Amino acid sequence: MPAYRWVILVFGILAYATSHFARQNYTGIQRFMQADFELDRGMLGLLGAAFFYAYALCQMPWGIAADKFGSRIAATLGILLMAATMAGFAMSQSETHLLLWRAAAGVAAAAAYVSVSGGVARWFPPHERGFSQSAFGGMGGAIGEGAAYFLLPVLALSFAAGWRQATNTMAIALVAVAVICFAFLRSAPHGQPATTKKPFAWRLLADPRLWCYTALFAGFMVGTRTAQAWISIYMSDVYASAYGYETNAAVVAGGLFATVAFSLVGRGLGVPVAGKVSDLLVRRGVSRTAVVIGWLVLSIAIFQLLSMQVTGFWLLAVVAVLAGTAVNCFTLITAAVSETYGPEKTASITGFVNMCGQLVGATSLAWSGYLGIALSGGDSSPLAEYRGVWLSGVLTVSAATAIGAGIYLMKLKTRRVFPAPSVAAPVP
Repeated sequence: MPAYRWVILVFGILAYATSHFARQNYTGIQRFMQADFELDRGMLGLLGAAFFYAYALCQMPWGIAADKFGSRIAATLGILLMAATMAGFAMSQSETHLLLWRAAAGVAAAAAYVSVSGGVARWFPPHERGFSQSAFGGMGGAIGEGAAYFLLPVLALSFAAGWRQATNTMAIALVAVAVICFAFLRSAPHGQPATTKKPFAWRLLADPRLWCYTALFAGFMVGTRTAQAWISIYMSDVYASAYGYETNAAVVAGGLFATVAFSLVGRGLGVPVAGKVSDLLVRRGVSRTAVVIGWLVLSIAIFQLLSMQVTGFWLLAVVAVLAGTAVNCFTLITAAVSETYGPEKTASITGFVNMCGQLVGATSLAWSGYLGIALSGGDSSPLAEYRGVWLSGVLTVSAATAIGAGIYLMKLKTRRVFPAPSVAAPVP
């Protein structure tokens, strides 16, 4: 394969980082927004849900557009739209404005993952599918989350006149990223088709593999949405309640902790390693779907542990690293989609799988804040409300995993339903 595939991977990571920054930009500055709008945890959950419902519904349209017109054009346009919606969010004067701009940001940010995943699938050979998709998703997510958890609040506190000016500064940075991605991204290697006329056939809805991938992807989306939205805020409250930090110091410390443990180490390093390991296991005849189920089971165990109001620093560090890896291994499903249906349809089919999964994830996120309040049991301690947040993750991830694993096990007798891909097969 052409060496330029590594350039595609680098700028694909950068493009996906913008999407993650757009989706999480309010979490790092939520305490400053609360001072302006008096937001409770229920409203914070709705802000996340407004983004992710729009994000979910636009996955398939962006995926089809990427397969029909090229991943380069779709990704660049999406980043430019993200910058515009971020500037609008910074100008919001009411909770309604915040919700509307978060929804608009969801529409724009939906372009990045499905568009670039299709391009990466076309550029990388079969024996690098797991690693390439995991490196793109893991490292891109880590950079974007790190900017949202840590860089944005630091800008707001130290270099800008509040969270609004800091957000506008990052919007300008996104415009620069769009220009760079347009210059360096390519939809497919020279001589290979970059587009397809029929990216998604509705007859695929009768294929049990599609629904297995969809259910498992939904489990990851619940885990990712729950962990991404709450880990930084949870750590801020841990620092404040258990270690006596003042508010501003707790916000920065919580953001730094989430950035290093969850995003950089867990997601940025752990997910690519998990992808590489999955490639090796596939070559040994182990189904990638079985590996995916294993990571979901670990995610369930992590949420159960967090529901016990863990405050020990080093235990939380280990849990955050494992969580950052486990809940973000959805990239392995994208690799499986590419192996099953071919690189030329990866974006559109991943768009369908992602759309369904994101709807489940957004719904889980919407109720997570209110469930946390309901299950606090009258306990007024700062960490009591998080018990329900983490338990909602346990319940929903368990349900999605059970459905996906059930389909997988029922069809396991027929080996052709979940074939182990041949690494020697040429890229279509």
